[in-house]
Amino acid sequence: MTRLPLAGIRVLDLCIVLAGPTCGRTLAQYGAEVIKVDPQHRPPQLTPWLDVGRGKRSVSLNITHPDGLNTFLKLVDSSDVILEGFRKGVTNRLGIGYEQLKSRNPRLIYASINCFGRSGPWEFRPGFEQNAQAATGVQLRNSGGKGQPRPATFTLNDYGTGIAAGYGVMMALLEREKTGEGQQIEAALSYTSATFSGPYHVTHENYVRNDIGGPGARGLHALNGLYESSDSWMFLSVSSNKEWETLCRIEGFSGLGLQEKFFSSDLRWKNDLLLREALEKIFAANSTAFWIRTMSSIGIPLVKNVTAAEIHNDEFNHERGLIRDKDYTSSVELNSSWGSTSWAGNPVVMSETPLQDVFPPIFGGDTVDVLKELGLTTEEIDRLREAGAIPKVLPIKI
Repeated sequence: MTRLPLAGIRVLDLCIVLAGPTCGRTLAQYGAEVIKVDPQHRPPQLTPWLDVGRGKRSVSLNITHPDGLNTFLKLVDSSDVILEGFRKGVTNRLGIGYEQLKSRNPRLIYASINCFGRSGPWEFRPGFEQNAQAATGVQLRNSGGKGQPRPATFTLNDYGTGIAAGYGVMMALLEREKTGEGQQIEAALSYTSATFSGPYHVTHENYVRNDIGGPGARGLHALNGLYESSDSWMFLSVSSNKEWETLCRIEGFSGLGLQEKFFSSDLRWKNDLLLREALEKIFAANSTAFWIRTMSSIGIPLVKNVTAAEIHNDEFNHERGLIRDKDYTSSVELNSSWGSTSWAGNPVVMSETPLQDVFPPIFGGDTVDVLKELGLTTEEIDRLREAGAIPKVLPIKI
């Protein structure tokens, strides 16, 4: 197989939920050996495990126990990257803070991933996806202009922060090739959320800020928004006066009486509501399939709003790897109870470096193998069991 870009890189992943584990999964997809370290009392839920636990080896190790901590520190000595998602100060109390581990391994890349960062008035606050959205104006901008905040129902900041941390780790590894030194990197959900809100942070002379007037429930304006056909919803994108003039020349639209330059006219916003009402009536008269054919024939983007089930059931999405499948029904391992599974594929395609298809491990299933690779004897591993540093029974069903 083609050598993957991160082959030979060892990552210790201490993160939970989505953001940090997404970073670990991303690194694994590019070839890193990612070891997920969790105590026995913190088993994952199966859905995120199938999503962001993939590509990792699973070790159940209690680092709050002295023997567990010492074992973890031995792993640190042979690792390149640490991923942690604790609140500020927790890692220092556990004995695994950046400065503490840097003294053992100066080449270590140490990624800290949380909600509000490691500085400022909110540095000690816990937080998750919706907290980051609230703190960065996303929920207000998602209100549809009515002033009532509405959470975005997808976890844009969790996944976005995980990917951002992933490229931060890769940049730090590239820098280490030049200097020989590791460094600490920081990613936070609120930072990602502010970045995704980039257009709302742009200012210039005569700019009038209007956050609530951003993309609302139906789109930016009449020619860039949602419309309901006779059988579903669809999104229209007319982005220039040339496209607008083309639209006005086809049957059904020529009688709008609003053919002036929409994108340069002072009358644009005065006409916007009237235009939307006219378009709503026109689009409601035919099916989405009809309108897709019509708009495609004149080069205007119009896309049906599809459900997750429709995406999942589309055979082409499976063929191109957007959706991956694996059947565990006949597995002799504990994961046989997972049955027929599926998950999202990698969004990146590389012409010369095919990314590996990564699969979820059994929780704690790699503990003994990793400890033996570390040099521990069977007797030493048994002592860790008796001391409570690793579970007495492995692996663990989730």
